[in-house]
Amino acid sequence: MFMVSTGDIVRTTIANTSGEVHPMHLHGHHAVVLSRNGVKATGSPWWFDSLDVGDDETYEIAFVADNPGIWVDHCHNLEHAADGLLAHLAYTGVTTPYRVGGDAGNRPE
Repeated sequence: MFMVSTGDIVRTTIANTSGEVHPMHLHGHHAVVLSRNGVKATGSPWWFDSLDVGDDETYEIAFVADNPGIWVDHCHNLEHAADGLLAHLAYTGVTTPYRVGGDAGNRPE
């Protein structure tokens, strides 16, 4: 889980060496591409909430933490998400009544 505070500027790197394309989706925010494969982005900003990350591609991205909650960043290939290709993004001070554990009965098709 990644912890942020409202107003933080979050910079992170997504690197893919899996041999497959991963359509990564960040919930609750829009991010901007800063670089792709080490080459700085130029021209019009490339804003996204979903980004296809090809094999051997690396993206540096950034977003403003401006939507408090507990959010997920995951691969849109459901099998990949089910295998753990996801992360949670939580804001300091935000809590949830939900607890981990037990069978939720929610299975990808």
